[in-house]
Amino acid sequence: MSAKDNCNTLQIVLKAGKILVESGAEVYRVEQTMGYIAKALGMKDFDAYVISKGIMASAVNAQGQQEAAILNVYEQNINLGKIEAVNTLSRQVILNPTPSAKSISKQLDTIDRMRDYNVWYYLLAYFAGAGAFSLALGSSLSDSFAAAITGLFLGLVLHRVGRFVHTGFLLTIIGSSAACLSVNLLHLMGIGHYRGLILLGALMMLVPGAIFTSSVREFSQNNFSTGLALLMSSLLVCISISVGVVAVTELLPFANPLQQNFSANIETVFELIVRVIMAGVGTIAFAILFQVPKRYFLDLGILGSLSWLLYLVIMYYYHLEALAVFVPGLFGSFLSRVFAIKRKCPMTIFLSTSMMPLIPGLSLYRAIYFLLTGADQLAMVYLRSCFITAFMIALAISIVQQIPRHFFKTRFLS
Repeated sequence: MSAKDNCNTLQIVLKAGKILVESGAEVYRVEQTMGYIAKALGMKDFDAYVISKGIMASAVNAQGQQEAAILNVYEQNINLGKIEAVNTLSRQVILNPTPSAKSISKQLDTIDRMRDYNVWYYLLAYFAGAGAFSLALGSSLSDSFAAAITGLFLGLVLHRVGRFVHTGFLLTIIGSSAACLSVNLLHLMGIGHYRGLILLGALMMLVPGAIFTSSVREFSQNNFSTGLALLMSSLLVCISISVGVVAVTELLPFANPLQQNFSANIETVFELIVRVIMAGVGTIAFAILFQVPKRYFLDLGILGSLSWLLYLVIMYYYHLEALAVFVPGLFGSFLSRVFAIKRKCPMTIFLSTSMMPLIPGLSLYRAIYFLLTGADQLAMVYLRSCFITAFMIALAISIVQQIPRHFFKTRFLS
């Protein structure tokens, strides 16, 4: 490697880390990937410290010069497609004994400029996701249609307003207000019956599931500062959702959105099949919003459906919420690692998306909503549900992460 090619190698490594942090990658993945690229570029004694808002790194380059740099990360937007692309690049540089620094830099620039799904995919995800999750939660076809319309309106509002409002919690308040307004106006026009289930289905599209899952994974890796930051971010999103709903409910005299609750009761096998399939459709909708490559959609749909099936069956027969969350959480985490090995991609592609039906975001939102409206006893019920769900998911993910990697490689890698 020439001196010209070797210059700014640490900046190339930092560029890879910045893309990963901005896209929502876990701390250990960022540090590991940066280490792989640094080693491939001939750097020694590489060390990095990664937090949600910045990266600090140092190393000795191929010419024996000590390098150190700090890079700020100003904005984060979950993009699992970019995480997968950087992961693929790191695999390539490991296999290539003499990679070109210029070539790696160009590939990173290409990844950084990767185009998101266009607005029509974006709106379709909100429409189909809201309608599907409403059915998965036990609503009727008419209520699901109302939820889908509300989801489409929510997507339009976020797309338009997001061009001017760049503060996340403010945008969430606007979005939840728009969703609550839509549900109540549709009900006033005779479209939709149970406003609670309609609104819950639509608000699923705002629940910070991927952020919560990332928070749990950071805690399991002892990255407490980043985990706490992500957890607080999730809490702020749920508070913002509640504030938007409360504001519209107080302003509209005909608004009453939280009378109905999710039910795990199943009347027929056909209803069970529909609810399970719709959970898979909703999972794929989130995959679109998280920029997951299309080749993983079927895997994610199956994983989301099976996880929700386990949840509904356990709740129906045993009525134990902790068990109903833990078993599908364990199942989903295990299969996420299996799929990651088989597809040679990051586990977070499957874990962050397939956990969406189980994430306690709606329970936390309802708890905060009832706190804001003075219904303290109901708030405590949902806070308890949220805590149980969060703890069981964290426990499930932590158990699966303790399984050695070679166990999956020897049994599932063909």
